[in-house]
Amino acid sequence: MADGVEGHIKKLIVERGKITFARFMEMALFSPYGGYYTSSEHLNEKDYYTAPVAHPAFGALLALQLEQLWELMGSPTPFYVLEVGAGGGVLSRDILAYSSGLPRAFSNALEYIAVDYDAPPGYLKNVQPIKASGLPFRDMAGCVLSNELIDAFPVHRFVIQNGRINEVYVALERGEFAEVLDEPSTPRLEQRLSGLGLDLPEGFQGEVNLAMDDWMEELSHVLKRGLVLTFDYGHTAQTLYAPERSRGTVRCYYRHVLEGNPYRRIGRQDITAHVDFSSLMRSGEQHGLTSVGFATQREFLQNLGLSRFLDSLGGRELTQKERDANRMGMLELVKAGEMGDFKVLSQAKGLDQAIKLFGFDPDSPLKQVGASHELPLPQVPLLSTEHLDLMAGRYPHLSWEWEDMWPFGKEE
Repeated sequence: MADGVEGHIKKLIVERGKITFARFMEMALFSPYGGYYTSSEHLNEKDYYTAPVAHPAFGALLALQLEQLWELMGSPTPFYVLEVGAGGGVLSRDILAYSSGLPRAFSNALEYIAVDYDAPPGYLKNVQPIKASGLPFRDMAGCVLSNELIDAFPVHRFVIQNGRINEVYVALERGEFAEVLDEPSTPRLEQRLSGLGLDLPEGFQGEVNLAMDDWMEELSHVLKRGLVLTFDYGHTAQTLYAPERSRGTVRCYYRHVLEGNPYRRIGRQDITAHVDFSSLMRSGEQHGLTSVGFATQREFLQNLGLSRFLDSLGGRELTQKERDANRMGMLELVKAGEMGDFKVLSQAKGLDQAIKLFGFDPDSPLKQVGASHELPLPQVPLLSTEHLDLMAGRYPHLSWEWEDMWPFGKEE
């Protein structure tokens, strides 16, 4: 039998029988025996990249949204930002770096807590890294922030067969993983789908993320007053369960390559599924969190002034290579068909339901040149060594400094 997490999963199936796909996914990602997110082997590997590493403008624009939220809440001190799934801390550093140039009262009030399964060294001194699988906090005032977190929650897979919901289980056949269908492991599966009012056709395959309900319940205790801000890829239910996704949305990533088989490279590849934002909103409402904003990442960042950031590159003393690299990184954040189509959901607790956040306001003053602000906005941040140079990665010949290579006019 295989070693590590794969062997541990197989041993569990031998001892207890078939398991749900949700249990398989949970173990493949989070098992202490070598799960993808809990193994030190993968700390320095990147099978995908996220918005914070594409360009520091992502963190800077978020800082502007957080400052407005702080003002709308009456400028509390302390003002907590709790980032869940913080990874190596790039986003925390970018938010705090840009916040340091915003009004001093805001930056002084800001208390940043970064939570992850592993909290590696390298965080700023004013960031509190917490290594935890849960959220050991209560009654905070501020914002709970996550980026591409919920897509990694384990999902139950189902198939419509003979007009009924059958759940996908993982079993063993001749020592190898095999999928089998059986009655749902929990009535919550059917309750979730029937509650969405869907009419799914025969043979439809999909996923249900039940873990988000536990997540929302936990957040309802963590947050006394403030906002939950979620960035992830997914859709509302009607779009997620549309005919074009009748084979489901489970995806695997290994060394930047999209894979379709979750039973390969167990513990060495990422497994994700698209987020059902309709259910996330509904679950939040059941736990006292009101949805106050929903937009694509493209709309959200543009409303916060990404175009101003792009325009500012023209007035900076940069080489053409630096200007192009920064422009590409910023545009990656709003690229159609990719990160630009990610969704941003804002859920409030203890705030006016009519709250108007800049990121969800098409008429946001931050979109304008010379945006109204207590102080002039800090200079737009540029790519650093901890961000990706997408220009060099995709078009390596464009990263050359032609002036250094040109032979003419140089003395021998």
